[in-house]
Amino acid sequence: MPAIALVVIDSLLKVAGGIAIGWFIRDASNRGGGKSAGGSSSSSSPNNKIGQTASRRAGAAAAAISKPTPVPRPKEELKMVLCVNMSLKMGTGKVGAQCAHAAVGVLWAHYQSHNVPIRQWEMYGQPKIALKVGDEAEMAELEAKAMSLGMPTYIVHDAGRTQIAAGSQTVLAIGPAPKSQLDTVTGHLKLL
Repeated sequence: MPAIALVVIDSLLKVAGGIAIGWFIRDASNRGGGKSAGGSSSSSSPNNKIGQTASRRAGAAAAAISKPTPVPRPKEELKMVLCVNMSLKMGTGKVGAQCAHAAVGVLWAHYQSHNVPIRQWEMYGQPKIALKVGDEAEMAELEAKAMSLGMPTYIVHDAGRTQIAAGSQTVLAIGPAPKSQLDTVTGHLKLL
């Protein structure tokens, strides 16, 4: 049964990651395109609004048509780690959802400040690793160490609508960052 749970979590992470990346690309292309130097839309005709709506609906497909500025290949593999708080005893689906929240959250929170590594990570495989963390205190230590090394971090605080109490820290996302740098912070943790 645990093998099935890992397959489900892996599949959920891949789907959520793909959706998140599509949204980021679409959002970046919408922010950059159609603006004049003054910041207003270059055309306020009804046809332009229809085109923008169609682009939003098309999502990742519309974003794939746009040509983002190329980024160089990273010198070292970039990855993201998702540190799951095991003290909360979350179900498999809950863990998958919280990992998806963490992956999306770290990208949204740090897209401007870590633009190049995030785009490199997006273009070269988007590897993610799910790891076990004992409790919130260990999660806070990992976050502090990662932040001291300049890595992007994000902790998911649950809304409390289903299995666990509101405000519980469920997952810590660290990265994207170079694999060797991440290993200095999370190399001792066990795989989920």
